[in-house]
Amino acid sequence: MTAVRVKGQPGFVLHRRPYSETSLLVDLFSREHGRLTVIAKGARQRKSQVRGVLRPFGLITLGWSGKGEVKTLTQCESPGPAFNLRRRRLFCGYYLNELLLKFLHRYDPHETLFDYYQAAVVQLAQGVDDETVLRVFEKQLMNEAGYGLQLDRDQDSGTVLKADIIYRYLPGVGAFVDKPGRNEGILVHGSSMIALRTETGFDERARLELKQLNRSVLRVLLEGRPLLSRAVYLRLYPASSRPGTGLQDLM
Repeated sequence: MTAVRVKGQPGFVLHRRPYSETSLLVDLFSREHGRLTVIAKGARQRKSQVRGVLRPFGLITLGWSGKGEVKTLTQCESPGPAFNLRRRRLFCGYYLNELLLKFLHRYDPHETLFDYYQAAVVQLAQGVDDETVLRVFEKQLMNEAGYGLQLDRDQDSGTVLKADIIYRYLPGVGAFVDKPGRNEGILVHGSSMIALRTETGFDERARLELKQLNRSVLRVLLEGRPLLSRAVYLRLYPASSRPGTGLQDLM
């Protein structure tokens, strides 16, 4: 295998964990090279120059080299401060990171998705409605990963979805007009799917229906594998398990 050497690549830290007494194993999301894992040698030492840079939700200039699946970090510079995410929004960010880790293959470039992710983090930091940010990013991720939602036409008739009609959405298939005796899929109004397609007009009904819709599709795509970010949040903030107060209202 030919040795790879990359420099000056914009990226984000998705996850990091100890690797030996002095180093870290870091999952990165880079703009031109996709998701990858690197060893950050010496990054756990107090005097390490990269220790404070390798943190989630901050755009970093990265470099790495090596022949194997796991590379060695050779460059780690921060052009500015990390985006400040707190409590609920912090765990929204962790949720985005977990989706990327579960969906993306290593070294599979997704430049457009990288831009979507950066925009989502900025929006969370700026106080944009977090439910809207999550629903739109979930849609964008599924599109980029090849599992796009069918949000434009009735799969029975081929006609354009109508706002005032109730449909049933079958993951992997699409929307069908709800009829007596049809029990499969998720009930969702046409107006909600139109809102997700156009990324505008998220009223309360759309928020609820789209959360259920995206959750059902993601559950199928993840083959039942749990998303740990929500469980961690509820362990840290058990009062948030009450309806209307916690992360279960977001994801």
